[in-house]
Order: sequence, then structure tokens, then C-alpha cells
Amino acid sequence: MIEHLQAILLPSGFVSVLALLGIAALAFRGTRRLAAIPLAAAGALLLLFSNGLVATLLMSPLEYAYPAMHDSRQHPAARDIVVLTAYAADDADMPLSSRLGYSSTQRVLEAANLFARRPDCRVIVSGDPTAAKIMGEQLRALGVPEDQLQIDGVAGDTAASAASLRSVLAGRPVFLVTSAGHMQRAVGVFRKQGVVPIPAPTDFQLPRSVRQAEWDSSPFHLQASDLAVNEYLALAWYRLSGRA
Repeated sequence: MIEHLQAILLPSGFVSVLALLGIAALAFRGTRRLAAIPLAAAGALLLLFSNGLVATLLMSPLEYAYPAMHDSRQHPAARDIVVLTAYAADDADMPLSSRLGYSSTQRVLEAANLFARRPDCRVIVSGDPTAAKIMGEQLRALGVPEDQLQIDGVAGDTAASAASLRSVLAGRPVFLVTSAGHMQRAVGVFRKQGVVPIPAPTDFQLPRSVRQAEWDSSPFHLQASDLAVNEYLALAWYRLSGRA
């Protein structure tokens, strides 16, 4: 129920609802004159949230809340790299690299780069079981040894990942790898479980400054707006429910 409500509250979901209301109003003679209101609102919101400037204004506070991890050697006490899952497809007809979604690929690459600089660390992949399995396979292919790789594929969301790893990571500093726009929520839930996360954000979508933002409208910018609004909603829900 919460997931369906959240989907409707995203810019693309809200635009779709307004457009459907407008189309439904056109179907009845008595409401045809009112159809222009939801249809015009849908068009205006579509133009607004698919604009690069608006998408950047929404994403920048999320993506640049923590700096990129340039020198992991500054944190010698950390001995674990936790990488959270994103989408992956378990399709044997695809090459391994194509089974990972864009965000999963970015997270795997960041974890592999961290491990290359800190081979004294263990890499833990946590989240969806299918994605964790495939991301683990890719990390092995990138050189992470089997005995330094742990697959924690039992969590349905970020809070569940933090809770699942609490018993082994509580009180310890760990490198936390996830998409930059998702990092604030991830840091909050891991801290709530007593873990000491060291952010290693990746998968940046848009520039930091609106001065560098594109002003055109595009499906990519609408998707970025959706991602940002989803994170703001999730952050609010996690804080209200005491999970972060």
C-alpha cells in the first residue's frame, strides 16, 4: 500500500493520474468542460519536472551531501566495504556485465576500486537476493577473492540491510557504497543500527551547481526528478517510523 501511494506521489505518477482524470472527464458530456483543468496541470507538471534545472535543484542536495571517497587510506580502521544492491536481471542469455543495471554497475565499480586500494578489506554485498548474487559474481570477475566476499542477500530494503548486518558490523567503521542520491538515507539507517558508515558515494546523476544544469526537458531529467522525490519521501518515512 505504501509503495503504491509513493508511486502516485512521484512526479511521473502524479502527471499520469492527472492525465487519466482529464481523459476520463472527456468521456462524459457533463464533465468535458472540466477536462482541460487536469490535462493542463498534467502538461505543466510534466514540463516542470522534466526540466534539467528543476531536476538538478532536487537532486543536488541529496547527491552532494557527502564527498566522493578519493583516499580510502585515510580510514585505516575500516575493514569492510558494504555495497548496497540495485537492479539486476538474472538472465543467463545476457553477458554478466549486461545483467547489472546502471546503478548496480556503478556501485560494483566503486566497491572494486575501493578494494583495489584497500585489499585488507572484506566486501559485503547486501540487499535483494538476485541482485546481490549477480553483483557478487561481477566483483569476483573484477578480482575480489572468494574468501573476502560476503553475499548478504536477505534484505528487501535499505533498513533491512542495516538490520541484517548489525550483528557483525555494530560499532565498527565501514565503507558504505551506494548511489549518491541514496546515501543520506543509507547513512541514517546504518547509524541507527550502531554501525559507523564512511560514505563512498557513486552513480552521480546531475551536476552540483544549477549553473551547470541543462535547461532542456527530457525523459532523463523526469527520471532524475522521480528519483529525488522518491528519496525525500523515503527519508521522511524512515524518520517518522524511527528507522533512521
